[in-house]
Amino acid sequence: MELPFDRAGRLIGEAVCVAGGVASIGSSYRMLVQRALACDAAGIVLAHNHPSGSYRPSRADVVATRQIAAVCRAVDLDLFDHLVIGGRSVASMRQAGLMAGAG
Repeated sequence: MELPFDRAGRLIGEAVCVAGGVASIGSSYRMLVQRALACDAAGIVLAHNHPSGSYRPSRADVVATRQIAAVCRAVDLDLFDHLVIGGRSVASMRQAGLMAGAG
């Protein structure tokens, strides 16, 4: 899920961007950025769930988040956070210090 925000920090929409299986998702970073730019967002928060119930970001989550952050920086879009949901718990990748290089 992508949550776009305007320059004043107000939520201006939400979009379910991808669907996936137990081990991975299929998505393009281009699609994520296009949706945010289409609504003139200043930044986004990404969120996804782990069907396993674990809320801990995987190594693949960290790598993908850093790649998405690089794409966002290239088009002047802030990636505020990436939330990982597992069961009834949520991990903030920003709060955990896992978004090195993210804007």
